[in-house]
Amino acid sequence: MLLFAHVGLALATARLSSRLDLMFLALGSMLPDILDKPLGLLVFGSASMGRTFGHTLLFLIILAAISFHLQDIKMASLSWGILVHLILDSMWSSPVTLLWPLLGGFPSAPYLDTLSYLQMLLAGLEDPGILIPELLGLGYLLILIYQKRSLILARHRFTNNYKY
Repeated sequence: MLLFAHVGLALATARLSSRLDLMFLALGSMLPDILDKPLGLLVFGSASMGRTFGHTLLFLIILAAISFHLQDIKMASLSWGILVHLILDSMWSSPVTLLWPLLGGFPSAPYLDTLSYLQMLLAGLEDPGILIPELLGLGYLLILIYQKRSLILARHRFTNNYKY
């Protein structure tokens, strides 16, 4: 999955609970990739090695436990976003990564330079299993922006009218 599916569909799940913090939910929905893509490149030497620590159940459990201990809605929202990310990435189909370190180390990935990796991601849009969630996520983001337009415009007017 790419940006629109992760963020848009995670934000759509916020309708299940009005208490979730939308900013932290959106951050959580991208956090596994924010951590693992650079880590895969720097530590493992390949942009395609982008599913490591952030895509594990251990990572989710640690953050959820911190959230539960602190009773913090921002951490809970972050954890919920990570859960949605793992579901959208179908991480159950990669149990070695999902259950790391129980089943051993992370599986190796073929070496791809950054441009080849980006081309591979975009080529994935030819798969309906990737394209449809991306379109649904984009659609939800557009609906959310439309619904929140008065709030967005009010903030824009306030910042433009405020003189230093």
